[in-house]
Amino acid sequence: RPDSMISTITMEEKDRFTEIKERLKMFLEHQVTNFRFSFPFGRPDGALKATLSLLERVLAKDLSTPISRDDIRHFIRKSLENAAYTNYTRVSDQAKIEGFTLLLFLLLDFYID
Repeated sequence: RPDSMISTITMEEKDRFTEIKERLKMFLEHQVTNFRFSFPFGRPDGALKATLSLLERVLAKDLSTPISRDDIRHFIRKSLENAAYTNYTRVSDQAKIEGFTLLLFLLLDFYID
């Protein structure tokens, strides 16, 4: 607590908090990784900054100790690598579909003539 007062929580509450924190971390990682695809027609002002700010708070051990920049850099680097892979996979799949469609069109055109 920020006011330095001692409070007691049960182990069940602590476990539930840890579970929710981990789910939120996974959600934020997904948001950063797929940010480009979440807003295909324009990104809202400050959305990425707000997401990263929330991520900093989730990754922090407690409110009084800020997270190290290296930990944030590592997390963002991992998310960007995943985003690059996701983008490559989507483009590759689309190229395969378009290539197959073109091949099918050429074959149909050949057999019709």
